[in-house]
Amino acid sequence: MSATLTPAEAAVSPPFAAPRERADRLAAIGDRTIVSLLLLAFTVVVALTWRKWGMPEGDAGAEMTTADLIKHGAVAYRDVRYFYGPLGLYALALAFKLFGTSLMVVYAFGLAQAAAILAVFYALARQWLAPLVAGLTTAVVLAIGFSGTSFNFVVPHTNSATFGLLTLLLMLLALRRGWLTGAGTAAGLVGLTRPEFLAVAAGAGVGYVIATWRTDGRQPALAALWRLAVPALVIPAAVFGWFAGRAGLSNLLWQNLWPVKFLSAGVHTESGWMPLSLAAGFGLVARATVYLSLLGGLVLGAERWSRREGRARFSALVPLAAVCVALALADGALRFTGLFSGERTAIQTEMYHLILGMSWLPALALGTFIWSARKLWRRDEAPLGGSWAADFALIVAAVGLGLRAFNAFTAEGSYAPYYAAPAVLLLGIFHARLAARRPQARGAILTVLGLVALGLATFAIFGLYRHLDAAVHTPRGTFLTTAAAAPAIEQTVREIDAQTSPSDRILAAPIDGGLYFFSDRRPALRELSLLPGLIATRGDELAAIDRLRAERVRLAVLSARDNSTWSTSAFGVGYDRLIGAYLRRSTIGSTVVGTLADPVAGTFPAHGYTILRLAR
Repeated sequence: MSATLTPAEAAVSPPFAAPRERADRLAAIGDRTIVSLLLLAFTVVVALTWRKWGMPEGDAGAEMTTADLIKHGAVAYRDVRYFYGPLGLYALALAFKLFGTSLMVVYAFGLAQAAAILAVFYALARQWLAPLVAGLTTAVVLAIGFSGTSFNFVVPHTNSATFGLLTLLLMLLALRRGWLTGAGTAAGLVGLTRPEFLAVAAGAGVGYVIATWRTDGRQPALAALWRLAVPALVIPAAVFGWFAGRAGLSNLLWQNLWPVKFLSAGVHTESGWMPLSLAAGFGLVARATVYLSLLGGLVLGAERWSRREGRARFSALVPLAAVCVALALADGALRFTGLFSGERTAIQTEMYHLILGMSWLPALALGTFIWSARKLWRRDEAPLGGSWAADFALIVAAVGLGLRAFNAFTAEGSYAPYYAAPAVLLLGIFHARLAARRPQARGAILTVLGLVALGLATFAIFGLYRHLDAAVHTPRGTFLTTAAAAPAIEQTVREIDAQTSPSDRILAAPIDGGLYFFSDRRPALRELSLLPGLIATRGDELAAIDRLRAERVRLAVLSARDNSTWSTSAFGVGYDRLIGAYLRRSTIGSTVVGTLADPVAGTFPAHGYTILRLAR
């Protein structure tokens, strides 16, 4: 991935310009044109996905409810349970305070943060890449961010994730520009988001200091460490100190930010995301092999095409065809032997869904990290063409986020929209380096980068978003969801409005925090989601029941959900049984909205609800 450029070449499109004799009009495209095209692409994607973003009735709805509670005076961690840092949440609450509480404000807020992520990413990419390649790389991030799932840039399942990505990118940009105090400040803001982003930011900062020490010596490294560490520590310490003074330090730490009972008793749905197994290792290697072999066949074919004329050009198809045959034979061998059947099926699905260009990114990040660590040890030239310290910080961030979910880095089942951006930048740098080394195939190499973005966008828009085609009208605004879920959600909101007054508190379970937001009703419990293990002990359940009695809750809404991934059955039956028994004893009437048959799993919207009328 390294190439040596002359000063003249670097001046054309530093640091990855093609040789001057191969420069063309595309290489000369400037930032203004690229940014205009990205704005056009952003506008088109927004129009095609309008009001389809995220899953507002689930985790995203709980985020909106929490922000609305804060707008009305609640304090996170004390009055409502919240597992992440306050930065994104309180930013949304401020938007509600300034512009009112509605889905339209949520959309505007989300689109603004999506645009901010893309803008910062483009600025970061331009530190290593010429405008054209930086634009193509940003288009990949754009396609990933509009994922068609609950993990996305606009209405994310939690704004702590999108703000975590945004602030991490700001940190990397500041490091690349040498603004160390600014980078430390950005790292401090990262500490107010999600813990994995804090860990990655710390790793990137340490990587920056280590690379500085290795290349420039001890004193510059210590000076960098001081300028990075002070704001990175002071900002979260001050903010969380404020919350600790109001919520209590023990409650802040062990009930909210690190809920030990929940983690030990309930949460295990992500256990398959980063397994240390031979099959998972095979999956990493296989994804890289498929992507790189297809790219290699295309490069060889493009070079043959450029050197030949007439019918002889058809020989350019041979390398790519040979790669396809080899991959088909390897697939057949795996089918015959039965080896790694799960990984083989997953990779085949990713190719069919046109998302292999994203699912192989963890392998790219890991390979780049190993390669660059070796170069750093040997004191070779900087691996990506920038300064050693900034290059290594980016690589550490990419491998940290990539390995966070390397076994499920797909559009349907992981946090890839939140974690992919640094690795996507490595992808752009890889393609730019390859194009510089193989100028006759430059067009084909950059076209592949564009096809990665197009494939991801195609699958999201025409594969996932197309199922969200039914409108749900609520007092807080309208969103689109599946035809099977929309009538039940809308009718449930109407029932809540008809059977309660605005001052009443209600219970929505197990993961339907959006119902509070849509109906403009306050939750009865501090927990907006009642996942298995969250109310972990008998004492916790009895305390929740006491709270329901004290608040004189007269309406509870239970969605039909498949909890098999948690190895349990329905709320109130398979877990939280004391609460379930209390609700059944207190029920004086019930209504079923939608269908309770075939309950949905995961974060997908429920198709049916049971509305319980409770005796006060």
